[in-house]
Amino acid sequence: MSLILQLKTIPDPRGTRGRRYELRLILFLSVFGSLCGYWGYRPLAEFAREHHQAWCDLLKLDASTTPIPSYSTFRQVFLKVDAQGWVDAFNAWAMAHAPDWLGQLSVDGKSIKCTSTGGQEAGHDFASLVSVYGQSVGVVQLALMFNHKESEIAVARRLLQHVINAPEFAKTLPVCVSLDALHTQVETLSLLERSQTPYLIGLKTNQRQLYALAKRLYEQTIPTDIVTEYDATHSRQVQRTVKVYPVPESLPQRWANAGIRHLVWIQREGRRDGQPFHEAHCYLSNRCLNAETYMTQIQAHWHIENGLHWVKDVTFQEDDPPRRGGHAPISWAVLYSFFITLARKLSYQTIPQAMRALANRLDKVFPLLT
Repeated sequence: MSLILQLKTIPDPRGTRGRRYELRLILFLSVFGSLCGYWGYRPLAEFAREHHQAWCDLLKLDASTTPIPSYSTFRQVFLKVDAQGWVDAFNAWAMAHAPDWLGQLSVDGKSIKCTSTGGQEAGHDFASLVSVYGQSVGVVQLALMFNHKESEIAVARRLLQHVINAPEFAKTLPVCVSLDALHTQVETLSLLERSQTPYLIGLKTNQRQLYALAKRLYEQTIPTDIVTEYDATHSRQVQRTVKVYPVPESLPQRWANAGIRHLVWIQREGRRDGQPFHEAHCYLSNRCLNAETYMTQIQAHWHIENGLHWVKDVTFQEDDPPRRGGHAPISWAVLYSFFITLARKLSYQTIPQAMRALANRLDKVFPLLT
């Protein structure tokens, strides 16, 4: 399904009186204009005005009878349209443009801080976007989550099941699915093992019995494989050591169907920002790989932080956006996912480079949206 057809399924919250524009047209121009470098309501109105004839030709519309949306039209749509519709549209677009190679996928949630309500109270609520992300393919699928309604564990599991079972992705299984320790749950690991999906998942004290077993191995047992590397980039001096241990027979029975085959410890030590540090973290894997491969997968997991979350925070100011109110912060967050994914698919090294290259390039952006 093309993006514009998916946008047609989003309910129109506007009143019928004075409605001059089809909702799907405004939504499509919002995505199209943003990807061409027009971020914001007034910039989108400028895009619609300056490129009126061009987008009418691309959409096969009569420019003489197609009006130009104003700043307030774009703003009202972002305030009122349910953000879940944007998420569904993104997922349909991502499915239609599924890559031939997924590589390693990381799953993690990112809260949108400006949506937080309830202050510091235990029941405070906020919106999050949970993403399945690949370093070279961008965001594969998205899910919108509200803190008081659902946990990230359940949302991530649902996303994983969708990606694993989708025919569009079945042609290329991920090299590995990596998650942080929050998702070290029997149900999640068993789901990945049943589908024969390789995983690498962090382990912390949230699973006390399993973590205690892993720590005893780390402290008392000789690893079956070990590799060390040195990193002197970004004003730091770090030595990383990965040690691999086979799972012992004393593994708790409740994990029997999770497919855990290796316990992997990574030890980091050195100097960071001029200060000495030493830390060790544990991971679980359902594959029997060597220490060097695990080193690569552990480092690749952090691409979701550096290549997605950091970009949204710093480049797009997602947590403290200039455009607020209604559904706008979440809707704009989805548009940032559109752009980041497009930039990764086109192999741009950085997001600013992609912004410069795609600015006003309607001819380059439009075919990727249809």
